[in-house]
Amino acid sequence: MKKLFFLLIISLFSAQTNRFIYEMEMKIQDKPIKMNMVLDIDKDYTKFYDYDFLKNDSISKKTGENWQTNTQADQLIVRKTGSDENRAFHDSMFDYFVIDSKDEMNWKIDKETKKSAEYTLQKATTDFGGRHWTAWFCSAIPFQEGPYKFRGLPGLIFELRDDKGDYTYTLSKSINLPDTFVTTNFLETHYGNQPVKVTRKQFQKVKLDYYNDPVAEMRNNLKTGGKVIIGGEKITTQEQLDQKRKFIQQSIKNYYNPIELDKAIPYPKN
Repeated sequence: MKKLFFLLIISLFSAQTNRFIYEMEMKIQDKPIKMNMVLDIDKDYTKFYDYDFLKNDSISKKTGENWQTNTQADQLIVRKTGSDENRAFHDSMFDYFVIDSKDEMNWKIDKETKKSAEYTLQKATTDFGGRHWTAWFCSAIPFQEGPYKFRGLPGLIFELRDDKGDYTYTLSKSINLPDTFVTTNFLETHYGNQPVKVTRKQFQKVKLDYYNDPVAEMRNNLKTGGKVIIGGEKITTQEQLDQKRKFIQQSIKNYYNPIELDKAIPYPKN
C-alpha cells in the first residue's frame, strides 16, 4: 500500500472513484471463509460489495455476454458519501430487496496507535449490530468511510474486527479510477431486476416463509406428476422430498451468521 496516499491526493480534486479492496474473513460453523470486498468512494456515493461482481462485470464488458453472480457476503451497501443513511440490497431465490436504515456509529477513539507500512493507525471501538467492534483508522487518509456500514471516524478504516472473531476486514489495495464507476447493473439493480423496497420485518417474513417450506414448488410438481430433481437426485416420493426439506432447512441455519446479530432472521432453534 505504499502508493496509497499519493493516489488519494490526486483523487480528492477530480471526479474519480477511489476504490479500496478489503480482504474479509468471516466464520461459518467456526470455519474461516476469505473473500475480497470492494469499497468505492466518489463525490456522491459510497458503495460496498463483493469483488466477484467486478470480475463478472469485466468479463461481460469484454465478451458482450451477460455474466451474473450473487452475493456471497450479503453486504451490499449504497449510501451518499458522508451520510449514515444506508441502502442495503439483498438477493434471494426469486427477488431483489432493498432495506433503508440510518446507522449512526458512536465511536470511542482510543489513544493507542500502531504502524502499518508507513501509515500510523489509531484505535477506535463501537457497539453495532449486537457486536463489539474494534477499528484501526488512518487520519492521514481524509475519508470518513470504511467497510459495510462502518463510517464516521476522522480517517479511512484500515482494519476492522468484531470481538467474536466472526468478521475481520483488512485493507489490502487501493486503486484510483478516472471516472465515476457505474454499478447500476449489479448493485442498484440485480442485472435489470429492480429492487423491491421492504421493511426489515417484511424481509424476515420472506426469508422465514422460504425456510418453512423451501421445496414448496417441487412439492406441487411431484403431486401433479412432474419431474423433481434435487442435487442430481431424482425425487419420486413425498418422504424423499421431506428429507430434502429438512436438509435444506438445517443448511440454512448452519450457514447463517449475520453481521448484524440484533437484526437476525429468527430461524427456529430446533
